Amino acid sequence: MPVEQNYETYSAADFLTDDAFVMHQLSPARASTQFWEGWLRQYPHRHPVYQQAVELVEAVRLGLDTYAQTDLPEETIRRLLLRIQETNTRSAVRERRIGWLRWAAAASVVLALGGGYWWKSATDHSTPYDRQVTALNGTPSETTNASHTVQAIRLPDNSEVLLAPDSRLTYPADFGHKNRTVYLSGEATFSVTKDNSKPFFVHADDVVTRVIGTRFTVRAFFREKQVKVQVQSGQVSVYRNRSASSLDQPKGVMLLPNQQVVFNNETAQFDKRLVDTPAIVVNPYVRRKTPLFVYNDTPISQVLRDIKEAYGIDIHYNKEALENCQLNSTMTNETFKQKLTIVCATIGATYEIIDGQVVINGGDCR
Repeated sequence: MPVEQNYETYSAADFLTDDAFVMHQLSPARASTQFWEGWLRQYPHRHPVYQQAVELVEAVRLGLDTYAQTDLPEETIRRLLLRIQETNTRSAVRERRIGWLRWAAAASVVLALGGGYWWKSATDHSTPYDRQVTALNGTPSETTNASHTVQAIRLPDNSEVLLAPDSRLTYPADFGHKNRTVYLSGEATFSVTKDNSKPFFVHADDVVTRVIGTRFTVRAFFREKQVKVQVQSGQVSVYRNRSASSLDQPKGVMLLPNQQVVFNNETAQFDKRLVDTPAIVVNPYVRRKTPLFVYNDTPISQVLRDIKEAYGIDIHYNKEALENCQLNSTMTNETFKQKLTIVCATIGATYEIIDGQVVINGGDCR
């Protein structure tokens, strides 16, 4: 249970520096839930500030950096990301342990019920895709790519799908009436026509990807026991296709360009990270020149801003400590990670990737 603090005077930013509040948001427990629900009942007039703090934590976790920085210092965001990383690591270890216990329990049931139970489970080859398509009303349209090359598909809304070999895509008869929903088994890259009134949904195994208009890739082969979503442009939200509201229910994630998420079907965990090789983002709706990445006594803050805007990846660092740092280097042909390595070597810092964002640790030019 949290140590009693004078939370009545806290601002939203103050809450994000409080260990008890942050831990409850990242890993709620029964005791912490009882404490904060009781505190809100005692101080109902503080609910708007509390809710703003909750939304700020979520904004940092999802990578909505612009929104978070309107209320939070950069250093607070950086420290919160480190806490998120610690929590994710503990959760992964706990889920692996729980997964083993569930497997052991299932094995004991098999032994108790005998071979008949095992035979039924072993011969049930239906996949989430099969069950979802079977439940559709009307006559759906299905495309199966049995060839060895990528197959291009044009959907009724003019969106384009590049369907990989050994993959299937289905959309219902009422596609585009209220929304645009497709079902995928395998891998496909989507270039979605923008339509704010009709969001686009991709169901792949137990994961749903929701977009308005963007380009992204979904990989969901049933044999791989995971679903991967990568974003090339725009932004997408990815969440589990479940209605349960348990505390253990994994939250969805927001993905921006050069970010990906892997959903593990066995641990029911989302792992958000950068793509292996981030590429410079070209936005046809924004007229902006790509930096040349040639620097002569250029402030590090400008260098990091160029990298962030070119690749669309948030970079967090201690602005006060690096205020006087400069860079003399040409990084025209270097990759994203090579650029970061050069910057960090110059200022005596290191960097790490947390939830698809870059956190620079250390460095000082004061």
